[in-house]
Formats: sequence, C-alpha cells, structure tokens
Amino acid sequence: MHIAINGMFWGEPRVGSGQYLRGLLAGLRRVAPELRLSVITPADTREPVPAAINHIPVRLPSSASGLAKVWFEQIAVPQAARRAGADVLHVPYFAPPWHSAVPCVTTILDVIPLRFAAYRRGIRVRAYLRLVAAAAPRVRRVIAISEASRHDILEALQLPAERVRTTLLAAAPHYQPVADATRQLATRHGIERPFIYYVGGYDQRKSVDTLIAAFAQSRHHGHHDLDLVLAGGPPRHGGALFIPLDELIAASGVAGHIRRVVVDDAENALFYSAAAICAYPSRYEGFGLPPLEALACGAACLVSDAASLREVVGDAALIAPAGDVAAWAAALTRLAGDAALRADLGRRGRQRAAQFDYHRTAQQTLAIYQEARCAS
Repeated sequence: MHIAINGMFWGEPRVGSGQYLRGLLAGLRRVAPELRLSVITPADTREPVPAAINHIPVRLPSSASGLAKVWFEQIAVPQAARRAGADVLHVPYFAPPWHSAVPCVTTILDVIPLRFAAYRRGIRVRAYLRLVAAAAPRVRRVIAISEASRHDILEALQLPAERVRTTLLAAAPHYQPVADATRQLATRHGIERPFIYYVGGYDQRKSVDTLIAAFAQSRHHGHHDLDLVLAGGPPRHGGALFIPLDELIAASGVAGHIRRVVVDDAENALFYSAAAICAYPSRYEGFGLPPLEALACGAACLVSDAASLREVVGDAALIAPAGDVAAWAAALTRLAGDAALRADLGRRGRQRAAQFDYHRTAQQTLAIYQEARCAS
C-alpha cells in the first residue's frame, strides 16, 4: 500500500502537528517496513526527509501570496498524491481537501477555533474554517488524538460516529529522566534554585495567568521557596488572543522569582527532569503532549481538569480546576511541601507514559488507512 502524507509541518518539529507527523512516520516505518510512504512538502522546506521516505516537494506559485497554504492543501497535495499513484492520502491536521481523487484520511488534532471565538477572528480565518469544516464530511475517515477530542469533533462537525477513530499520541523517545539534571541545568543556564516548570504557549487558552497568580499567592504566604521558570519566547502574534505576560509578571509581586527562558527541544527533557514540579494549567487541549513528556521524564505534574489532560495523565498527576487560582495555589503548596508525593508521582508518571507509544499509534493508523482504501 502506498500512503501519501501532507507534510506542511515537516519543517516545524517543535509544534504539535510536526511532532505528530514525525512520530507517526517513524512508527509506520517500524510496524510496516513494506509500506510505501511519500511526504508532500512545500519546496522551501529545509528539514531533510529520511531517505527511506519518498519526498515530493511542491513549489508554491508566487501569485498565490497569502493563499499559498490553502493552494498547497486544496490543490497541490491531492494532485501530487494522485500523480504519485497513492492508495490513500493522509492529511495529519485539520485541512482536508474539498476534492481528492485519492481516498483521504484527515487527523483533526483539536477543534479549538470552532469552540473559542477568540481563535477565529478575521474574515480569512473564518473563511478557512468554513472550508475545512465543510470538507471534513467528504473524507473517508477522521482521526482524533484523544477520546475527549473525538467527542468534540463529533459535536462540532456532526460527523457519523463510525467514521471517526481515535489514536493517541506519545512522547518522543528522547523524553526520559536525565541523570544529574540539576547540576547540568545550573552549569548550562545558571538555574540553581528548585523551580516549577511550564512549557507551552501564552494564548488565553493556556491559562498561564492562572499559574502566575497561583504561584504568587502561594509564595506570598510563605508556603514554598520555589521559583517559576516559563519556557518559550514572546508570542509571534500579539493582540487579544495572548495574555500580557510581561505585565502579569511585573504585577505579581514575585517577579524576581519568575524567569523566562528559551528552551530547544533537545534540552526540554533536561528541564522536565530537573523541575520540582511541572505545571500545565491549560483550559482546553486536543491531547496535551507536554504533560506526557514530563511524565516520561519522571516529573511530578500538576495539570488542569481539562478533559483530554485527565485522559493523558490518569492518576499519575495532581489535578486542579482550570482557572481556579486558589485551588492551584493550594495544589502547588501541597506538592512543594511533600517530597514523598512528588517521588510517588514521578514513579507513576513513568509507568503512565510507557502506556503511550507510536508503535501502537502506527498500527491503529495503518488499520484506518486500510478501512479508508476500501470504504465507499
């Protein structure tokens, strides 16, 4: 069987769509080495595609300007899949083509813009969402990445339940406990004090404002002496979609104990391993990969009660209500003051993370390809 895959995000290995694409392809190569795989990317993609995978670069027309991404998704990818003689086309993010001569499978990582108005501002964004939402019922199979997300996809897009499958994500193999992480972090980044670690975006949904306020409240009352380390640079896009991060830190009263760092993917496991607590306060996720990565590194985690996060962490993390500053402050206080609980969560976290792997995801996805190929 020959599978063509939309590789728009191949060149962005740090974003969720890119991580999913890479993990899935690696899993497919392991479970079905006889499978022929072709990845279709924009011609200017700089990240090399493994030699075992056929690479189909597509040059975007300069005349497409701001519509280049839509042209690639709706025209170039299905045409390239047809010319390559693919049996199935897989679009691994929410961008199904309106028409494809090749049977199509699409993975919808989340329906955030359909659920939250702040994420669909602007005429172009709304037009794009109408297009992909209307195209979704035309594909043979839809893949969700959590049962919570599957429920939301069915509700938002009104798809037949039998056509939507769930395959879970997994942490990349390098997410493991790092020996001597505390010393390494002090040497490389000058971080010598125990800390709470957050890695992720700073848009409203991530609720980092709750974490900052809870951290400040807990520290003001003398409940712990931890610092807070926030990973990531400033948001690429400003506006109402993002929290005023610098202003919130300055107004917290504990700005001297909050540090912002830029962490590359290769060092993220080091931060997870060295952290006293890993916190993920997001109000909504399609899956929730950072908490799973933290669990894989043996970190003690505190996450919000968002449905998919509960699904990911199981009983291997503390859970606090999303947006509830007092509850988050109490949970941080509890974790900070109980080394035995942190150690227990670390052990349970590694066991929990081991239940997720791309070998199983690839097997399930391969079965979905076979269904889509035969379905009418």
